[in-house]
Order: sequence, then structure tokens, then C-alpha cells
Amino acid sequence: MTRIKRRIYFFLLVASSWAGGRSSMLHAQNYKIPEGWEKYDFTSGNQLVFYDDFSGDRADEIPSAWNLIEGKAEVTVFANQRWLRALTESFVTPKLEALPAQFTLEMDFYVTPRGYSGNYRVDVYGQTDNDWVALTIEEFGAYFNTSWGLSLDFPLELKGRHHLAMMVTNEGFKCFVDSLRVVSTPKSGNFQPHDFEIFLPGGEKEGDDKSVITNVRLTGLEKSLRDQIQADNKIVSYGITFAPDAIAPEPEAFAALKELATLLQNDLSLSLSIECHVYETTDNSKNNRLSQQRAEALRDMLINYFKCDRDRLRTRGWGSAKPLSDNDTVEGRAENTRVEFVKK
Repeated sequence: MTRIKRRIYFFLLVASSWAGGRSSMLHAQNYKIPEGWEKYDFTSGNQLVFYDDFSGDRADEIPSAWNLIEGKAEVTVFANQRWLRALTESFVTPKLEALPAQFTLEMDFYVTPRGYSGNYRVDVYGQTDNDWVALTIEEFGAYFNTSWGLSLDFPLELKGRHHLAMMVTNEGFKCFVDSLRVVSTPKSGNFQPHDFEIFLPGGEKEGDDKSVITNVRLTGLEKSLRDQIQADNKIVSYGITFAPDAIAPEPEAFAALKELATLLQNDLSLSLSIECHVYETTDNSKNNRLSQQRAEALRDMLINYFKCDRDRLRTRGWGSAKPLSDNDTVEGRAENTRVEFVKK
């Protein structure tokens, strides 16, 4: 099936609206993991390949870091944030030099109850257009289909804002909507990802126009935690994220901390410095204070949830003192905002 024909096929297969909501951030005082996130096992890669929250683009214009393959889409302001909005059925993809062989893709999306929004889809293509996998999410379910005949579905009830996370590894595919793992399946044959597209359905009438995405993050899965420590003497994490001004991390961080705790438990000689880098404001003293508080919060979670030894964990908040890239760009700020676990 060609790429164009498959677009039509999936549009006919699933198109409707959703109901539901996304879990909120952790409470800074007690660091309690929201119910349902304890089994979440998605972790971002250590190499940031692409990030866009559209804050660097003007409203009502096509975002500069994206290719519009088909349709009509532009940046819009909604819920005090910039989003990429589809005005008609649209296919978009980030401007990339190459897609890593193993990667993670994350994005926030919005569902309008009883509207036309929904049927968001991520198409990952192999070396030809006839070699593909597709994750589709609509009002009452997530659907995973492949060119080799695999078809999976998972019931959902969604509305409002949600988080999509997809992991493509040599072993297979994992996909999550919020805390729910909706897909976990091995690869078939020699499928190697080459590129991907995101389908946005647009709106048919006034009020059905919140077909939007934001906070799109693509990372490469180059090294395991053990390999990072051995090669670089540190682990760089982009999967531990925080809401603005928040001390406790978003619930997605639980999986990354769990993986780190396993590394510590398997290597009793390993001691780490938890080092947070914050670029939220132009006030250096505020960034310093917030980064130190976040590092201490992460240490407390490792101790309280995973019984890690306090004596093996130090903390350091660097604020905005150690940028890796140009902090004047959206992607540069995303690369600079990170958590590092440095071997001591």
C-alpha cells in the first residue's frame, strides 16, 4: 500500500472525538506518584535530536522547524501556550537530517469533546513507503497497525490535554498515552525506521478546531545507562521534566528514576551527583535556587521510593551556568535544560 493510499485508508478506518484528561504534576511537598504511573516504563533517550514548543514562532504562521507535507497548519495560541494547529487534514514532520535507528517521540495533544479533533496519527516509515507502522489515537481507542499485517487496539476515553510517547528500539515498539501503555510488540523482519509523519485531522466547523500538538521531543536511544556511565562518567536525562517553577518532576520521570535506581542497586560501588540545569528565567539566582531544589527532590524520590542509599547521592544545582547550546533558540534551551547524574 503506498503512502498516499494508506493515508486515505487510515482516515476512513478511524475518525472521531475523545473524552478524558491528563494527570497533573507531582506535589512538591510529598513527591507522591499519581495512581497508575508506578508501572510506566517509558524513558527518553540521551541524545536530544529535536524539540519544539513553538515559542519561537509567530502565531498564524507555519513553524520554521517543520515541513508541511500536505494540508494547512499554523501556530496558534491556546491555553496560554503555543501549539501547532491543523486547519485542514494535514501531514507534518520536523526538519531532520536523519532519524535515529532507535528513538523516542513525545508530544502533547488536545482532544475536543464531541468535536472533530481526534484521530491523531504517527506514521513511521521504513526504507520504502510500503514498509510502515502507524499509531492512531481516537475517541475510544488507540490502534497500532503495520505493513506486515499486525493490528492491535487498546480502549481509551480521552478529552482535553494528553501526552503521547512512542519508543522504537531494535527489539520493538512501545507506545503510551499518559500513563497507559497502549502498545508493546516486537519488530518484524528487518524493519528500519527512515522517517515519520504526524497526521492532524483539522476541523470541519467552528468549535472543532483544537486539533493541536506541542512540546514535541525526539531523542536518540544511543546508549544504555551503564554504557553512558562507562563512556562519559555521567548520564544525561531529558525524560525528567518539570512544570514551570515546580520543584517536583512530572510523573513521567518515575520511569527514568526507577531505571537509575536499578543501576545503583546493581553496582554498589557507584555514587552519583544529581545535577540539575535550569533556564526558565533570566534571574540567575532564581535558576540556581530552583535547580538545587529540584536536585534535592530527585534525591528524596530515589531514597523514599527506591530505597537508595543517601550517602551515595549528592546534589548540585547549576542554574543556567553550564549551557550546551545556544540558549536563544527553542531547541537550544531544550538541550540546556537537563538533569545529569555524574559519577563520583
